[in-house]
Amino acid sequence: MKNVFPLLFVLFLISCEKETINPNRVETFTLQSTAADTSYTMEVALPADYDPTNQTYATVYVLDGDQNFAFVANQCETLSQQYGKSNVIVVSIGYGHDRSYDYTPTEVNATGGGAEDFMHFIKDELIPAMESRYAVDTARQSRVILGHSYGGLLAAYAFTNFNEVFGAYMMLSPSIWYDNEVMLQFEQNHRAQNAAAGQMVFMGLGGQEAGGRMMAPFEAFYQRLAQHYPSMLLARNIEPHLEHMGSKNPNIEKGLSYFFQLQ
Repeated sequence: MKNVFPLLFVLFLISCEKETINPNRVETFTLQSTAADTSYTMEVALPADYDPTNQTYATVYVLDGDQNFAFVANQCETLSQQYGKSNVIVVSIGYGHDRSYDYTPTEVNATGGGAEDFMHFIKDELIPAMESRYAVDTARQSRVILGHSYGGLLAAYAFTNFNEVFGAYMMLSPSIWYDNEVMLQFEQNHRAQNAAAGQMVFMGLGGQEAGGRMMAPFEAFYQRLAQHYPSMLLARNIEPHLEHMGSKNPNIEKGLSYFFQLQ
């Protein structure tokens, strides 16, 4: 029995290790943003067979990149091979301001409200930088934004208010509840214009989030997309036995799988 505890401790340490990615595939650069008045550091994962002379690549922009970058990049590599599709360039957006400012669309209790400036940083500064540095496909439908929680809220805001920037959206456990569900109002305000654009949306949630404030606004947003966007490629996934953080990686995997199958 005395040998069990060292083994459990080793397994605990292994479970806590941060996922890694081959450093030979990763490049890093920093941009000082005029739009957001701060600097952001990007990590860029290139496909293993990256060939800028003969091909352009779709891009996946990852929010909360410090936590999610390696997992997303490794999943993209695996899924591209599984489905026999070209891999993508994965772009991790590091933190500039606090995420509760950059990822929220309105000011609540003197905090939040930086999402518009953050989206202008992505649209007017980051994407042009990516297009000048890498062989990225410049078409809207080849750009994906992926976010979880407040990041999922930002992805929803990108969909409603900056729909011309991305053609695919992965909204994972999105905080649609934020500011009295203001995102539902944004959706309605921009529906006529956005419904005419073709796009992909994947929404994911943990089933154990149903008892809180997440499920009802999540379902309301999803139902609006299902009812009012006839040309949309729309999917959702509920991880029945998982909560907010536990459902994140399974929904990343399923959202990316949906994207690669459609390519």
